[in-house]
Amino acid sequence: MFRYALSAMAIALTLSAPVYAQDERQVALANEVLLLNGFDTLTEDQARSLTSAPDGTDEGNPELASAWNRLGPRFFKAEPVFDAAAAQLAEMASVEELETLRDFFARGLGQRVTALEEASQTPEMDDVNQLQLGRDVLETETDADRLAALQRLALAFGTPEETAAMSLNTQFVFQQALNENLGRAIPDSDLLAMIITQQDDMIDRLRVESVAVKAFVYQSLSDDELNNYAALIESEAGQKMYDAVEGGMALELHKQMRNFAAALGAAVGAENI
Repeated sequence: MFRYALSAMAIALTLSAPVYAQDERQVALANEVLLLNGFDTLTEDQARSLTSAPDGTDEGNPELASAWNRLGPRFFKAEPVFDAAAAQLAEMASVEELETLRDFFARGLGQRVTALEEASQTPEMDDVNQLQLGRDVLETETDADRLAALQRLALAFGTPEETAAMSLNTQFVFQQALNENLGRAIPDSDLLAMIITQQDDMIDRLRVESVAVKAFVYQSLSDDELNNYAALIESEAGQKMYDAVEGGMALELHKQMRNFAAALGAAVGAENI
């Protein structure tokens, strides 16, 4: 259920959100909504994936991979990310909007969507190539209405440009902090320029991958159900929910990544002495 929506200019790392009045009812509803839509499972999956060095790190930099695998579990935690997103959702959405979201995810299609998303995020799925399975689904799909519904849902979760911006922003945060703690004097402008070179290829890849993953995860939903889910995400309440999720995740995840990079840099530096 994660939709990225930070512009490429968000590299500055400063997130500013509108300030709204909130009460205990909004706080309780925000937490309920995020539990109902499986955001807790997503944050757990994300934290688990970050605790181990990315594939290929061991071959290119075994010292970095070793330190990452040793230190990662200490720094990446799901609960603070969930709490940050819930706090932003409580600020941004009204009681009525939160009740609309709760009612959707508490029954029928909303429950089915959450079940499908949570099933795709379990540890047992870590070694499953969902992207390739989704491509296999698309290769045999000839129904134009089905393809249109999948494309609509993929865009509702965020355009390829938005998704790439969020990914590159997170990469910048991590690499900047790691360089600082490894004593690498790389100006931020040069680092940003290096990272931005990935943007066009990433956007092209995401145009295909975003639809393929949706084709696999939601293959049991009908065309009408795909469109109804997309409509919920596209609504004002849905937009506020995903803006809050993105803001909360970026705010807390970036903090965790900076702290991790500091420890990682110190560990790698000590091993290279």
